[in-house]
Order: sequence, then structure tokens, then C-alpha cells
Amino acid sequence: MPTTIHSIAKHLNLSNSTVSKALNGYTDVSETTRELVIKTARELGYQPSAAARNLRRGRTDKIGLFLNTSIEYVVDYLSGIIPGSVKTAQALEKNLLIYTMMQNDPSHLLNVCRAGEIDGVILFSNHYDTATIEALLTENFPFVVMGREIRDDRVSYVVPDYYDGTYRITKYLLDKGHERIAFTTRPELTTANDSHLNGYMDAMHDANIDVNADWIVETRIGPDSGIEPTRTLLSLNPRPTAIVAFHDLLAIDAIQEIQSQGLHVPKDIAVVGFDGLRASMTTMPQITTIQQPFELIGQRVIEIINAQIEDPDVKPIQEVVPVKMLLRGSA
Repeated sequence: MPTTIHSIAKHLNLSNSTVSKALNGYTDVSETTRELVIKTARELGYQPSAAARNLRRGRTDKIGLFLNTSIEYVVDYLSGIIPGSVKTAQALEKNLLIYTMMQNDPSHLLNVCRAGEIDGVILFSNHYDTATIEALLTENFPFVVMGREIRDDRVSYVVPDYYDGTYRITKYLLDKGHERIAFTTRPELTTANDSHLNGYMDAMHDANIDVNADWIVETRIGPDSGIEPTRTLLSLNPRPTAIVAFHDLLAIDAIQEIQSQGLHVPKDIAVVGFDGLRASMTTMPQITTIQQPFELIGQRVIEIINAQIEDPDVKPIQEVVPVKMLLRGSA
């Protein structure tokens, strides 16, 4: 049986309250008694209750990572993020819990916060609406957004440099001689979509190339969502010679559709992606893409939310982390 305060008290013929006070540093216990209790607790293998300790501190030492999309669809992304988050959380003596919010309804998140299950929130943001953000701000609950810029000075976030990555990979295609370069957007992702699109448009503008409106096609969140947009681009006359996909999974869809029509990548049409997911290495050819620093992002969101938990008055941190280009066979 585990050693308890009661068993220590019985062993020393002291009251439970005296042993509890000695273990918790109360000043109305003599130094001699305190030393005896601590020595005996150590010898008997006593382990204090984390739950009781946290209750006294008003903390759980738990951080909630909230997803509002299918884990199946973001598992590759999470496999990059989680190691950095868990490693950092453990170093800070925190635990990371994963929650899902499939209906994008803030009520579940708020119930978790109000119930005291966690000390802080990480929003893995695909398409959180302003109601969720405003609810957390109103509740004054520590939170940080991962993967999406929130245009509000009160909100902390960590995002990869979508603009720079898309600009550089579009310029890479331009330097290869491509001019009819298409782009697949993801309007649901709001500010992330804006940054991607602006990077593409600025690169084209800097090359003095007028963008044909037909070269820009919308995609939606979900499996195979890049198939139909690619089919639309391939039907153009003349068709684009390259496609900049919003992320790697759309690039995979594009390559599959191009090859299903008997065309060759990159000879007939080049394809590039964004994110640097492991899935980008499963196609033939492998996908030229922009690599997010997943582990660093995972590390930073934990550090930022921990700073908010430790100091409620800490100023929000809005961080854009650098990305790098991975050159492979698809371009």
C-alpha cells in the first residue's frame, strides 16, 4: 500500500494535521518536528498527491490542445508538432491533453476551461471564428493560436512564414522559366490564405507577369479536395505550366489528377506544395515544397502559453517563424 499522511502520523504518533503542516511548510510546526516528518516520509517512500498539491495552487499543470478538424486529416502535421510540444511541456512539468471541437462551437472549449480541467489553451487553428477568440478573451483565459495569424493585439499566435515561403517557391518556378503559374487557394483559412496568396501575387508582380484570374482556383478542407480544381486548371487553353498548391495534400491531389490524364510531372506541368509533410515524399516524383519548422512551432506554443499561465499580465506574443524550401523532383 502507498504511504499516506495518515501512515506517517501513525508511525510517529503525531496527528494527521501536524504531519500535513510539516510537509507543506507551515510555520506553526517546530523545525525539529518538520525535519523528523520529512525524514520519515522519505524513508517510507511517501509521494505527495499531485492533485492535492495542484488544488492548493489553483493549477492543474495541464495544457489543452484543441483541434477543430479531423485528426485523420491533420495527423501528419501533428506528428511534427507534438514532439516539440511534449518535450517542452515535460521540461516545464506540464501535461498536454488533446481535445476535438468538430462543430467549431466554443461552448465545449469554455466548459473545459470553466471546469478547471486545464490551465491554458492552444488552438490548432484551421478555421476558428471570432466567437471562439472573443469568448476566451472575455473569460480572460490563457490561450495561444497555432498556425493562424489573428489580427488582434490581445492575441498570441505562432505561425510559419506563409508569405515568404509562397513568394520564394513561386519565384523558384519563375526562375525556371514558368510564366503561366496557377495557385490553389483555401479561403476558409482566412489570414493564412491571405498570406499565401499575397506571396504568390507579389512574386508574379515582381516578375512583371499579369495573373490570369482563371489561374487562381479555390479548394476546401477535406480529402481529395484538390482533384476538381486541378481538373479545372488542366482544361484551360493554354493550360498552366506550373501549380503552386496551398499545402502538400493538395499537391498530391494535383499530381494524381495530372498523371491520370496521361501528363507528366514536371515535364508537362510542375507542382509545388507547402508544409513539408512526410506525405510529400510518397509521390512519384516527390514534391518540391516549403518546410515548416514543426518542432520549433510546437516548442514555442508551449513556452508562450506557460508564460501566460505563470504571469497573467505578460504581453501577447505574435511570432512568425522562418521556413525553408525543399527542392525535389516535382518542379
